[in-house]
Amino acid sequence: MSKRHAVIIAMGLFASASAFAQTETLGQAGPKPAAGTVPAAANPAHAAAPKAAVTAPASTAESRTAAALALTREPTYDEGTAQRIKDAALSYSDLAVRGGWPAIPADAKFTLGIQGANDDLLRKRLILSGDLAADRASGAFDQDLAEAVKRFQARHGLAPTGMMTPRTLAAMNVPVQKRIRQLEASLERLENTNFGFGQRYVVVNIPAAFAEAIENDVVVRRYRVIVGKTEKPSPTLTAQITSVILNPTWTVPSSIAKTEISAHMRKDPTYLSRMHMEVLDGHDNPIDPHSVDWSGTHTPNFTVRQQNGTFNALGAVKIDMPNSYSVYMHDTNQHNLFSDDYRFDSTAARASTMCAISPPGC
Repeated sequence: MSKRHAVIIAMGLFASASAFAQTETLGQAGPKPAAGTVPAAANPAHAAAPKAAVTAPASTAESRTAAALALTREPTYDEGTAQRIKDAALSYSDLAVRGGWPAIPADAKFTLGIQGANDDLLRKRLILSGDLAADRASGAFDQDLAEAVKRFQARHGLAPTGMMTPRTLAAMNVPVQKRIRQLEASLERLENTNFGFGQRYVVVNIPAAFAEAIENDVVVRRYRVIVGKTEKPSPTLTAQITSVILNPTWTVPSSIAKTEISAHMRKDPTYLSRMHMEVLDGHDNPIDPHSVDWSGTHTPNFTVRQQNGTFNALGAVKIDMPNSYSVYMHDTNQHNLFSDDYRFDSTAARASTMCAISPPGC
């Protein structure tokens, strides 16, 4: 691969806490802890991670990007990834031999500043994973414990709030043996991937629903992304980015035009105009929607295209990356989706889009 070209690789290397329950369905059941976030045995300095790396996302777009980068600028996927996975697997195996980590009761309650029945159990769990210093084994739920929870959340793709949310609890209670199997699956997947690392490339971590832009072996941008739904997952692929289109139009795939668009038009003849869509013939000439057979029984002999604008499903940016799946990356007109921990919302398989990526700074 030429070092002058940006290449995108969509991989299932590790799962965030919000995605672990989906990894087997996605066929990408392999968590690689993010660089610098392996268990204590593999990274004894991890417990001393600076608090700035786990602060909650700030209110402005640029500060949110800065906060995401503060977690680590080391790429999720680079030439050292395979070795880091091996190191993490060995560390987890050592924990497994020693009995693994304790399970936190599903009904456990944790309140900052108040001693709870399961606070010491939570401390033990976080000490074993390297998120809390060993000399903090007892005490009420204090700020140090909240910071340890933030470190755990940041490593598992969750919003680092410091609070024991249901998704955080579920991630902590995944058995160490399952983590080991996921790491082994990631390692096997990497061995079957032929990717030439260059000066610049983009990685979409599908299970974690994050994308990274890497330049000179450093992450210069990290974004939350929307990936395919679990029943129609985004594919794993490698492709070269050929163009970036600003304010794109959206050409609706014929499968959607035949089913969904036709169904809408049968119910509401004004649907196309309301959605800023037009019908085109084989020469891209506009045709009257009322002259089209919207019964849905025939393969469409026309094209439906949505005009560009704030209403467009592709948003303000489309990233072309020719590949056998006919998928690509794009912005979206539903930016509220980026605030969710669970970001498996894209209709990727049917809409010929791989994922929606937040615009710069989001």
